Amino acid sequence: MSVSKVKYLTAIFFFFVVTCILQNSSSACTGIQVKAKDGAVVWARSMEFGSYIDSALMVSPLGMKWTSPAPNEAKGLHWTAKYGFVGPDGFNLHVPLEGMNEKGLYVGGFWMKEGETKFPDVKQKDYSRTVAQTHFVVWALTNFSTVDELKAALPKITIAGLKVASINKVIYCHWSVMDSTGKIAAIESINGKVTITDNPVGVFTNSPSFEWHLKNLSQYINLRPENVASTKLGKYKVLSLGEGTGLLGLPGDFTPPSRFVRAAILANSVLQPENADSAVNVAMNLIAGTNITRGISKGITDNGQPEYDYTQWTTVYDTSRKAVYVRTYEDQNYKVVHFNKLSFAGKKNLTIPLGQAYGSYDDISNQAK
Repeated sequence: MSVSKVKYLTAIFFFFVVTCILQNSSSACTGIQVKAKDGAVVWARSMEFGSYIDSALMVSPLGMKWTSPAPNEAKGLHWTAKYGFVGPDGFNLHVPLEGMNEKGLYVGGFWMKEGETKFPDVKQKDYSRTVAQTHFVVWALTNFSTVDELKAALPKITIAGLKVASINKVIYCHWSVMDSTGKIAAIESINGKVTITDNPVGVFTNSPSFEWHLKNLSQYINLRPENVASTKLGKYKVLSLGEGTGLLGLPGDFTPPSRFVRAAILANSVLQPENADSAVNVAMNLIAGTNITRGISKGITDNGQPEYDYTQWTTVYDTSRKAVYVRTYEDQNYKVVHFNKLSFAGKKNLTIPLGQAYGSYDDISNQAK
């Protein structure tokens, strides 16, 4: 085969691979748990998507009546909220994409690729106990206070994967759940079977399955926080590059496997914080390393238009003191919502806007001495 033909075939192959990657872009989200020495538990999460999802913080009271949709525009499970919660909505769904309830239970949905997950085939006789994937978070937040309670209730429902009108596609997802004791698990529907798996590393991302991510950590077993000393190769002394040599080879791209590895190794290498204040600070620093700026992750929409995955908001949940910290892409200054300053005895959902306004910055010019 001639050199020119090899080059031509190589170019075609490269174009095909790149095209597949771009046309199959998806949301890139990362979650990280931080546990303090005094027992405080914090969860940080970044939310990435290629188009603006128009989120606001929902403040939802207990006693609310909820109904999940079911297939064929039918009505699914009905229930009354036992607990109030705070969490961001999006996609014009008027339900939380993630959140924490007043008992400190966190539940969050993370985007999955079509083909990596499959929801059960729901029969009409099961519509009355059906929870759509879009309503799983609100069902869990309003009904349970611990991971164990949620685990026990999972066999009593069936999860349906429904199309979301605002984006005209089915949202495929799996979920991370964590309670105030620090117990954390992954809930997935693989090949139509819903499972809940303990999370031994305390981080979460997107596709593939959670079990795949755990096995993939074996490829990075050599990474350590300790710096590597200089060594000799033959008669040549190879000098250490400096700080961070123990983590040389840590993946730095934004694919879900790389973000999972990076988050798992960093989150389990940092010095353990003393209390909730320091745990919140550590969580904010860790999750900042997963943020995506617009333009560095480019995809193609179904109608052929370019889209850019970017970090639309970041949340940090303090499960011990019941507080939610949030910042947006435009406003990098965290704002906080304290549960003890809210009333969960109302009769309707309230919202706190996030918007796209640029943040203000404290002027410290006059502190110069």
